[in-house]
Amino acid sequence: MKEIIFDIKKYSYVKDEECDVSFIPMMTRRKLNKFGRCALYTLYKVYEKNSPRLVFASEYGDTERVDKLINQRVTDGDVSPNGFSSSVHNASIGLFSLLEKNKTGYNSISAGERTIAQGFLESILSKNAVFCYAESLGGLKSVSVSINNSNDGKYLLSENIENLESKDSFEDFIRFLDGKEDLFVSEVFKIQRIAP
Repeated sequence: MKEIIFDIKKYSYVKDEECDVSFIPMMTRRKLNKFGRCALYTLYKVYEKNSPRLVFASEYGDTERVDKLINQRVTDGDVSPNGFSSSVHNASIGLFSLLEKNKTGYNSISAGERTIAQGFLESILSKNAVFCYAESLGGLKSVSVSINNSNDGKYLLSENIENLESKDSFEDFIRFLDGKEDLFVSEVFKIQRIAP
């Protein structure tokens, strides 16, 4: 794996919080449940109009909506088309992309226990990107990060040749972003802070 130097311009996260998204138009806001509000809240905290790439990651997606659809199918024999379109894995990032008229495209990633690490890696490899991870199972949480590849960056992505133990949970990621940990480690790669 080629080493990459990059910078984190901004980041924002929430955990088990009500998110104020009153800045989103009311008709659109009505379509959002807590999961969608959480994701869009952190995205808007870091997004800049010239952010060229979007990467969204969630291991389970919006479990509240999926559960509601399953129950609706069992009891009614059918599901709401609107409910279905709001439950797909990329619904939040798709809505955000529409609101911002972002035509550069986005990736939506689900990689089991490694979802947050793989989504962050995809963002770094995309050079200049905004990464959003949102999860509803096991408690509502979301983190968004604005990334810029630059030779004067403060972070180094490299291969985990030492086979360091993975520390790539949501909590590990937040500790890394907050500067409480110098390493974010996944099975394949590691990211470390570079001395200024």
